[in-house]
Amino acid sequence: MSELASTTPKVRLRALFPYIEVGCALLAGAFWYSQGGAVWYGSDWPGPWAMLLLLLMWGLYGYRTGFSGRFSLGVVEPFDILLALFVLSALVGTQTAYAPGPAWAKFWLVVGAWGLYYAVVHQPDLAHLYGVLTVGGLFGVALTVYFFLTNDWSAHPLKVPVLVALGESISALLPRSSAEATNPNIIGGLLAVTLPFYVPLMRLAQKETSLRLPNWLRRALPFLRAAAAGIVLLGLLVTTTRGAWFATLVGFALWGVWRGLGQRFTDAVRWRWIVGLLVLGAALTGIVAYVMLAYGLPGAGALTGRLGLLADSLPLAWDYVLTGSGLGTFQMNFSIYTLLIHVGYIINSHNVFVDLLVEQGIVGLSVYLGLVLCCIWRGVRALRRATWQQAWIIEAGLVSLAAILIHGQVEDVLYGSQWLLLFFVPFALIAWGSAPVDMPKVTHHRQARWWVAGALGLLLVVGVAFWRPLLAQGYASLGAMQQARIELARYEFRKTPGFIMDSVRQEEDLAVSMALFQHAIALDAGNATARQRLAGIHLSRGEYDAAFLHVEAAWEAGCRDPVTRLLRGDALVALGHVEEAAEVVTGLTWAQVRLEGQAWDRYWVNDDFARAAYAWRTIALMQPGGAEYALQRAQEAERRAMQQP
Repeated sequence: MSELASTTPKVRLRALFPYIEVGCALLAGAFWYSQGGAVWYGSDWPGPWAMLLLLLMWGLYGYRTGFSGRFSLGVVEPFDILLALFVLSALVGTQTAYAPGPAWAKFWLVVGAWGLYYAVVHQPDLAHLYGVLTVGGLFGVALTVYFFLTNDWSAHPLKVPVLVALGESISALLPRSSAEATNPNIIGGLLAVTLPFYVPLMRLAQKETSLRLPNWLRRALPFLRAAAAGIVLLGLLVTTTRGAWFATLVGFALWGVWRGLGQRFTDAVRWRWIVGLLVLGAALTGIVAYVMLAYGLPGAGALTGRLGLLADSLPLAWDYVLTGSGLGTFQMNFSIYTLLIHVGYIINSHNVFVDLLVEQGIVGLSVYLGLVLCCIWRGVRALRRATWQQAWIIEAGLVSLAAILIHGQVEDVLYGSQWLLLFFVPFALIAWGSAPVDMPKVTHHRQARWWVAGALGLLLVVGVAFWRPLLAQGYASLGAMQQARIELARYEFRKTPGFIMDSVRQEEDLAVSMALFQHAIALDAGNATARQRLAGIHLSRGEYDAAFLHVEAAWEAGCRDPVTRLLRGDALVALGHVEEAAEVVTGLTWAQVRLEGQAWDRYWVNDDFARAAYAWRTIALMQPGGAEYALQRAQEAERRAMQQP
């Protein structure tokens, strides 16, 4: 019987406390959402003040459990430790970031996600969790309606014209909202994460609620749940977010296979089927992707763009592998140090793992992967002994997590945006469903110790075998972090700068960063990060011979990535080796635009007309079919150079 059915007012009030705790976490998250985060930064308020709501949440939890709830057994669960380490890693990311305001805004979103996790995990029974799932279901419906009210159907490519036409016709029936529209890929990803919640909502018994509802509403609940799920599914379809479609299809297909096999086979057999299907699905996905790219099938352009972005982002992640670049700093770091352009280009890498590695370094990524593995391991073990209600909760959490991980390879919906608040919700469902049936035992801790010992042993072997390049990259990461904190602080957040990076490097003291890069080179002469960063600094300061020596060392070490090619082209242009420069940079996306900018900003305005001519002649060689204008500019620069004393 529900606690609210009791006639004792105190008991009724205490039964409401879990809902109030969720409300506190949601309200704190709403405050931090309004402050901004990875996408934009609004203001300093509320900052840490919303933490008071989370303290109230914990206070209510302690009061209703008699302060003998979580952590009262004297054993801290590994998941709690990993979650705390992730928050600590994010806190470090506020100190490594060049822009404190956006970094702190994103950190508070991480804290909000942490609070929401515990608000869900602390629900005392299935009846209360059912209420939380209902809130999640309403969120999905509200998000879909918001999408129809605000989406500009002409602003995005027509991936599936039939579905776009359907979406336009639905939007035409609704009033137009002046609220800011959200990218359909973000909406689609959020709906894919939310959709699994509707399955336990529809499958759990109707009596599983701690609220007294009118009889007519109880009778209408099955239809309302089905209608809500239908609305969210429709919203997912019309967003035409193919990555979210794929993630949803894979997650629900595996869920269906698991449920179907469960009637006839043991858990071991079911898991062999699941693993086999995952391997087969991965192979088929690779084959389909290859065919798409090879024959230019629909979607090939988007896939090529994502793969190119991933390839460009990985070197940046390696630059900051030890320290991380700091929270909310991907955009300008990527533009300045990878694309070598001077304006913001893209807010994240569209890959959740790469974004974590860039902003929080190897520690942040490792902790998150530990969270994922620990959660899956715990959920799978718990399914063996879970009640049928708990099984639905755990499975919904696993499918939702699968949506984050699969879609997160092509679109970073949560970590890369303000929706970071929902980052740990699937983990919370799995933890809630598994906690009553998966209490820590000594044997489990022994197994965990063996796994930890094995991992540490492997790390020790790798460290001994590759200590010089690893230590070198450590120095290079520290130097890159220090350089970004000095250089990028000169840029106004979310605004195009009125000057190029050359003037910053000529005015600022970069001695500490350069010394760290030299330490890296002493340990590993071919360290790409150190060589590239030093070459860039020397080029900006007009020290072209020194720049060429660094970039040539990276080239001889086998570096053929776009950053090295662009910098080598810049150095060759500055030294007058026009033909070789054109050969090196031809085919790179930003090569011509950068050379045009350098011809004017780096050379022409500084009366270095000879090098301006070299830049224009390189451009002419890169585009022989339309070289007339470039040659005219080169000739004009040469005339001015001859007139100089």
